[in-house]
Amino acid sequence: MTILSQLFWGVTIGALSAAFETLAKGALVIGGLGGAGWYGLQWRRNRQKRDRDDA
Repeated sequence: MTILSQLFWGVTIGALSAAFETLAKGALVIGGLGGAGWYGLQWRRNRQKRDRDDA
């Protein structure tokens, strides 16, 4: 019975840690893509503003 309890605990903790790791990686990827997109928009706006000011 003890072995089954330990096995269940290990599988449960393993599944939870794997799920959390997957969610954390997904959040990092989404954050990275969002940050890159935001930076690109800021760069483009600044470039357009600079071009208008030069003209």
